[in-house]
Amino acid sequence: MYIDGDTHYWPLRFIDKVKHPGRGHLEVVEDKGDMVRYGEVVPGRVATYYRDGKKIHSFKEGRWSLSLRAEFMKKDGFDVQVLIPDNRQLIYEVDAELGRQLARAYNDTVAEDIQGDGRFVGVAWIYLPDINESIKELRRAVKELGLKAVKFNGGWGDGDLDNEVLYPLYEEIAALDIPILLHPAARVFELQHSHPWLVGAERFQGFQHFPTALGFPLTYMVSAARLIFSGTLDRFPTLKFGFFEGGVGWVPWIMHTLDAHMPNEATISVAVQQFFEGKKGIQKMPSQYFDQFYIACVSWESYLADTVNGWPNHNIIIGSDFDHGDAVATWPRTVDVIKQMKNLSELDKEKILGGNAMKMFGLDRNGTARH
Repeated sequence: MYIDGDTHYWPLRFIDKVKHPGRGHLEVVEDKGDMVRYGEVVPGRVATYYRDGKKIHSFKEGRWSLSLRAEFMKKDGFDVQVLIPDNRQLIYEVDAELGRQLARAYNDTVAEDIQGDGRFVGVAWIYLPDINESIKELRRAVKELGLKAVKFNGGWGDGDLDNEVLYPLYEEIAALDIPILLHPAARVFELQHSHPWLVGAERFQGFQHFPTALGFPLTYMVSAARLIFSGTLDRFPTLKFGFFEGGVGWVPWIMHTLDAHMPNEATISVAVQQFFEGKKGIQKMPSQYFDQFYIACVSWESYLADTVNGWPNHNIIIGSDFDHGDAVATWPRTVDVIKQMKNLSELDKEKILGGNAMKMFGLDRNGTARH
């Protein structure tokens, strides 16, 4: 079973379920210009979402039409798509009650849309600033609605993913045995809840591709290191985190780098040993915690076999970024590119194209949850 771990979903009608006066509104028009990837066209209408009198985002029909996205999924060779809640319309900066209502309405609608359809994996969205409500809504979304993961935009406020304010939520997520999907995580050194190119991107000014080309992997390196060295993963050893749109080539490097900053018999520098004397340690070598990380590669990463050599027991997954049109969007030529990599073993191809995602979501070969 081949699983597209990274596709964006935003069902238009969920806004109708929100009663908050600040919910915004949609305008839907016939398409005046096609979105193209690799010569393929996403047909249909264009929806534009407005809130507080401002345009939030425009997107094409593939973002909400399950039948349309199923066509592209078939062209690409995937059996299953993971429906990640779209980014810019569902954010943490909105009024708290609006955020809570958006979350409930979105989760209800996704569950209704995919009920009985094994081609799609539903992912819950929660209004993270309200931790208590997030716990209740996530429990409902998983146990009553059947959603199989939760999406985070990153940490919250001044904290990263190791912020202890998240610990009660992590306890619930561990009990529910679902993965946390980070998409997008926040930018390095910037507000944890902010979309990369909307605020705080001074160092990216003048270079519009830097937020995605550099912001995602740099942020993921920092977030992963904080989760490890803070002891968060020792406290929650069954938590699973999925990282998307940052590629995977950086993983062997950071695994070795973090290991080199731990005192052990292989440490070259006496200074490292002295630095850690008397300091609280973690229970394993940093690289061993990557068992809890599932990281999406991009099919143009031609060095993928080298990455696997550096991470032999890897949790590499794949995503097409449907239906975006940026540099990490590879639909509908994702599966074949991986399958044609001559220096990648057949076993690793199968793990990347579906096996590891099945493990992350706890799915069997029929797409049914094993728990």
